[in-house]
Amino acid sequence: MDATGRAASVDVAEETWRDVIAQLRAFVRRRIADPDRAEDLVGDILLRIHRNLGTVDDRERLAHWVSGVARNAVVDEYRRAGRGREQLVATPHDVPAAEPDDANEALDELARCLRPLLPGLPVEQRRAVELIDLDGLPQAEAARREGVSLSGMKSRVQRGRRRLAELLDACCALTLDARGLPMDYTPTSRCDGCT
Repeated sequence: MDATGRAASVDVAEETWRDVIAQLRAFVRRRIADPDRAEDLVGDILLRIHRNLGTVDDRERLAHWVSGVARNAVVDEYRRAGRGREQLVATPHDVPAAEPDDANEALDELARCLRPLLPGLPVEQRRAVELIDLDGLPQAEAARREGVSLSGMKSRVQRGRRRLAELLDACCALTLDARGLPMDYTPTSRCDGCT
């Protein structure tokens, strides 16, 4: 290979890394509100990638591996933030901060996935989940409407939610934050295209 070929190869590699870094920044900034902490986390992710790149056997799965490293780093950050969180006392002058518009993006997208999965539930469980989780009825009211006891309705809802979680898990690999809420997802090969 001549000098021109090597220079072109270096240019392609540099451009590829610039793209990877830009995508990592966008990914992290959607999930970490503090811009300084987000930038530090991007640096941490790049360091993890650099240190462990030699462990990747299948270059075809490199992009998947890099996204996994990034997701794990964000999860670690949420866990670290959860452990180090201070108990703050609000003063009358404190105003709650508004959440970024895309902070619940993954939750909104997953919520749209749930409706097509509902037919996979037994009728009683589906009806309970629809009344309580989608229509927002109190469990006592839903039990009255369906002619079952309150404990019966609670049982139906719990079983329905559990089955719905199984169906969603078969469709998407979820990344959860420190509170156990979804912050990102990746459709699996078994996904029927509910998104």
